[in-house]
Amino acid sequence: MTENLRKRLFVIFLSVDVILLVLGVLNFRLFINKAGLPHRYQPVVDDLSFNVKNIYRSEKITEFGGKEVANNGQLDFYLLSHKYNDTVKIKSVNPEGIVTEKDVALVKKYNTIDLMVMSLVALFYLFTGVFILLSYRDAASSYVIHAVAISVGAMIIFEWGDIYTYNSFLNFIFLWLFEVSIYTAPLMFLHFSFAYPVKGKESHFVFLTPFYCATLTFIIIATIHLVKIFFLGADITSLSFITFHTTVADVYLAVVLILTIAKLEHSTLTLTHAHYKKQIYWVLLGIMFGPLIYVFLFLVPRILLGYELVSAAFMQFTFVVAPITLLISITRKRKQI
Repeated sequence: MTENLRKRLFVIFLSVDVILLVLGVLNFRLFINKAGLPHRYQPVVDDLSFNVKNIYRSEKITEFGGKEVANNGQLDFYLLSHKYNDTVKIKSVNPEGIVTEKDVALVKKYNTIDLMVMSLVALFYLFTGVFILLSYRDAASSYVIHAVAISVGAMIIFEWGDIYTYNSFLNFIFLWLFEVSIYTAPLMFLHFSFAYPVKGKESHFVFLTPFYCATLTFIIIATIHLVKIFFLGADITSLSFITFHTTVADVYLAVVLILTIAKLEHSTLTLTHAHYKKQIYWVLLGIMFGPLIYVFLFLVPRILLGYELVSAAFMQFTFVVAPITLLISITRKRKQI
């Protein structure tokens, strides 16, 4: 990488960071009054117990506001058109098979603690990405690490808010950025495993090609769907957007994160330098408390069971460990990045 190209990339990356931060703040304010469902329609998650018999005790919604509900992703999208305290007719079936239909007042999706956790974790990831780029701008790997941190932060701060506060263009931008983040975050994480703590052989990076192609393909598909929804008036039930947003994205995230962990484990076995091994151990320690929990207690259960084994707030709180251990790993010896 030439010096001029590196300077241009540095300016571009920081400019994108500023834009994402501004847009992130605009989207995050939507979380304050984001509509959610009353407790009777939500699974009860007891963090740390993982007792499946006591986890899912909620009524399954089959119709929401006169619209049929085929899956949770579709229901989440319908909720975007409402604010809390709105009254919506909901048809549901309880665990005993009894069907009920009633007018239900929507509640707030997030409480104060949830909002504090989400904002702090997102900001910490953004801070980590910017800090790495500013401190190690001359190292090529810093741009990959920066991309990892910013992508994860974007996954949190661009979570769906609502689609009635802003116009269609901004709604499209916010949902598009979220879709981009959920596909680029695992990709950058996998790329990171090939470039840290030392860059692997050029021939090994060919392994990343199909994942870059898959990520680009998924982003294009999501973009087409969102254009149809926000600018062409398409009905979400006629599109496969929810399938890609939930099932495809979850499977892709889980597979790529597992491959990333496997690659880092492989590096610990092949690298002989003790300092490099310690750097990877610090990264793996953070993975155990963040991405690993996300994969096996959040993503995999959601794919197989339809619900998570830990709450979203608990999962996001554990995510803050990963950037801390990453910073420890990198700053142990600056010249080794």
